[in-house]
Amino acid sequence: MVSQKIQPEMDEYGLPVDSLEISDHTVKRNESLYEILRRQDISPQEIYQVSQKAKDVFNIRKIKPGQEYKLYNAKDSLNTLKRLVWQPNLMDYVVIDWDDSLRIFKGKKEMTTRIKKASGVIHSSLYQSLQREELSPVLAIKLSEIFAWEVDFFRIQNDDRFKVIYEDRYVDGEYLGIGQVLAAEFVHNGETYSAYHFDLGDKDGYFDKEGNSVQKALLKAPLKYTRISSGFSNSRYHPVLHRRMAHHGVDYAAPRGTPVHTVGDGTVQVARYIGPNGNMVKVRHNGTYTTTYIHLNRFAKGIRPGAHVKQGQVIGYVGTTGRSTGPHLDYRVFVNGKARNPLTLDLPPAKGIPDKYEASFQDYQEKLDEMFTYIHYREDMISAAVQ
Repeated sequence: MVSQKIQPEMDEYGLPVDSLEISDHTVKRNESLYEILRRQDISPQEIYQVSQKAKDVFNIRKIKPGQEYKLYNAKDSLNTLKRLVWQPNLMDYVVIDWDDSLRIFKGKKEMTTRIKKASGVIHSSLYQSLQREELSPVLAIKLSEIFAWEVDFFRIQNDDRFKVIYEDRYVDGEYLGIGQVLAAEFVHNGETYSAYHFDLGDKDGYFDKEGNSVQKALLKAPLKYTRISSGFSNSRYHPVLHRRMAHHGVDYAAPRGTPVHTVGDGTVQVARYIGPNGNMVKVRHNGTYTTTYIHLNRFAKGIRPGAHVKQGQVIGYVGTTGRSTGPHLDYRVFVNGKARNPLTLDLPPAKGIPDKYEASFQDYQEKLDEMFTYIHYREDMISAAVQ
């Protein structure tokens, strides 16, 4: 009779725990790895070896108060430390193992996801609507990023509404946070915008019902958490010169130092102080589109003529340089050299779903659309109940 080999008992990190005594600990204030190991009778020479070997794996100085770690000690009279597992967050961990020879390596716990559905009607702001529905404010950031090319979130209307299908992520049963938004629908000013996340193999993105990318050539706005103080006009009363003149841009009032993002990929053409414009950045996105960012307090690191920038990259910070009455950004868009109103500009779509993925995308979209039919707005449910 052939005897079966007994498999060793494994713990949550996939490490063997037979004949070991395991204890849970929390890093205390002003406690270092050196102090933790010295209490386990690890010699200074051995600790030095650990610090040297750890250089290629993790920074031992990143061990901070409140983080958890486990000690694996032998069940013998010496209670010798065999292994230490440090967990800087719910998912990642680092193992220091002395069992045979010193080994140090990183790992990740297995993550599970659950599909969640949510909806809301906006009465003040997207953030407050999510709070009212007891949803994570992270969803506000994700939705604003997904629809940044179609919806100006500075001009959200009351009764605008949204539906969203997304992932909640868990590790060991503990909530890790919101993962991928799988699909979303946003109704703004009576028009419905849809976005479906789809993996194309070498890249992924969000696409509308027709398979067009929801990512346009330019973002709708170059900064967050602000308000429009002055719009695009051919005859605006100038607050400094006290006369009417053209203002071919949009002023966004914001605190000094608010980060300003380039609205699209491109090349910096100008980054310097220019008279009434103060500190100004000019970005050429392609042969058609150019944008300028005026009255900046200062430029971001590396922003100079010839520098290549990516959509969403910080290029400067809100200020009041030049002819200005207070901190704000004067943002301008030029199409073929002609100033256009950024708030009404119809932006062209980026590349859509390739032909070879069309059938798969349609199947995927139909499944998500079916899920959308089961998502109801709270007001709609109340009205239906009353009727």
